[in-house]
Amino acid sequence: MFLSLPAVEKIVKESGKIEAQELVKAVETARHLEVPLEEVLVGRRLMAAAELGQMLAQAQGIAYVDLRTLAVPKEVLKLVSEEFAVNRHVVPFKVEKGVIFLAMEDPTDLEAVEFVKKHTGYEVRPAYADRFSIQLALKGYKRSLKEEFAELAEKTMVKAAGQVSVADLAKDVSVVKAIDTILEFAVVEEASDIHIEPLSNEVVVRYRIDGVLHDVLNLPKELQPALVARIKILANLKLDETRLPQDGRMMFKSEGGEKVSLRVSVLPGVEGEKVVLRILEEVLQHFSLATLGLTPEQGKTVQAGIKKPHGMVLVTGPTGSGKTTTLYTILGLLNTVGVNISTVEDPVENRIRRVNQTQVNPRAGYVFAKGLRSLLRQDPDIIMVGEIRDKETAKIAVNAAMTGHLVLSTLHTNDAPGAIPRMLDLGIEPFLLASTLELVVAQRLVRKVCSACKVEYPGEKDWGKVLARVIRDKERLAQVTAMLPKKFMKGRGGPRCRYSGYRGRVGIFEVMRVGEAMRELIAARAAIGEIKQQALKEGMETMLMDGIRKVGQGVTTMEEVLRVSLE
Repeated sequence: MFLSLPAVEKIVKESGKIEAQELVKAVETARHLEVPLEEVLVGRRLMAAAELGQMLAQAQGIAYVDLRTLAVPKEVLKLVSEEFAVNRHVVPFKVEKGVIFLAMEDPTDLEAVEFVKKHTGYEVRPAYADRFSIQLALKGYKRSLKEEFAELAEKTMVKAAGQVSVADLAKDVSVVKAIDTILEFAVVEEASDIHIEPLSNEVVVRYRIDGVLHDVLNLPKELQPALVARIKILANLKLDETRLPQDGRMMFKSEGGEKVSLRVSVLPGVEGEKVVLRILEEVLQHFSLATLGLTPEQGKTVQAGIKKPHGMVLVTGPTGSGKTTTLYTILGLLNTVGVNISTVEDPVENRIRRVNQTQVNPRAGYVFAKGLRSLLRQDPDIIMVGEIRDKETAKIAVNAAMTGHLVLSTLHTNDAPGAIPRMLDLGIEPFLLASTLELVVAQRLVRKVCSACKVEYPGEKDWGKVLARVIRDKERLAQVTAMLPKKFMKGRGGPRCRYSGYRGRVGIFEVMRVGEAMRELIAARAAIGEIKQQALKEGMETMLMDGIRKVGQGVTTMEEVLRVSLE
């Protein structure tokens, strides 16, 4: 490690870049979770990675390089082996007049410097680079997935054609390498899901990147049983069960040393078993609300809601809108030494240190309602229920919120005000809901404009007319139209974003706090229109409004915002 936690804390404190209280919280989190302070500071967006890296390097009198801004030539990368670069967290980025410039996460690693000097014949000039930019630069070593797979597929085909059992073939080196390569490239491409789909004459591998599926590989049909069997072994599933669906979980260690957790689903189909692997991020507890895309005002409202000693906080939206990510981020913020946090989930997607997590098992009779009852006997301060699906779970959750617990959960509704009629439909008495509900967050995910090919362009459409077709309320229409920016940004398309113009996703939100006026409306079973008007009167912005603001900031495009938030 380049600098110890106290050393980083001292440098940041003396810089005055962060408020003392925020720094204290970040230090507590870093110690509590046993992670570097730099990771927490960057994850919570208290400082940009480049700004922090520059500061730390300057304090030690060492040069700093931001590899995010450099295109490192392949011939320079090849001067240092990929294995050594990954293991020692170093990246050669320039050669000039007999000197090789070496970006290092730990510039004091003299052994690494001597090794590079000996094996390249160049003098070595080390520079500090933060781990985030080094991880990005290490991806430059990769060939395309098709290039990596060409030789592997040929070797695997030869063995698959022989008299070898599926179980033995699944343990073969070439099959093991094939699955590792598919997983490794999914991590490199920042995919959220991997689909291995059998067709009549081939197997298609697809990655879901930024919410969109991309075909990345076509393999011979003969490979399908071996690939599925290998995944079943890793996920501890039954090899001989091919008629029923199976679900499991597995771990994968990437070449960069990063541990990746995956949720596995195997589904029997007409052409064979289809496998879907969900890549689960296990660093969400380091994130802040700003990381997710909430504005400072929205963040303050959420912080105020989750700091209540008891009550209910709901996150709403359709499947795939990032609800679980938001809940885990909130749990990360609440996860301190002085509280007992317990969860019941379906399934446990991310494991959080010092949070008691349980997973429902319907076959064994362990459902949300039963799990929630059991959690209440565990002396919890904070309870997270993965989803409120039925009347029984809803009633137990409301009772828990009334009896001194902070309850976090999700609902499937289109907007924040819609959570109220949904809870009433589940049989919750209006006066109970009015006294327990503290906050509702509704959200969607929009794709971000690719930073590598971002360009400015004039508005191609009269967006005011487009909005007029979906917003009937004249006052609301005028308010939303007034927010339309004069300049727009879009991605031209390039290799980094697969020529889509988008890279990464961010949330657009509706944050509705429940004040006294709102409680009176809930208790009186007011119509959804009245509830929405009151929420807007108390400062709530709709997802469409939040999205248009992000368009003006160059984060996303109007097409994306309207795609997910048409009212």
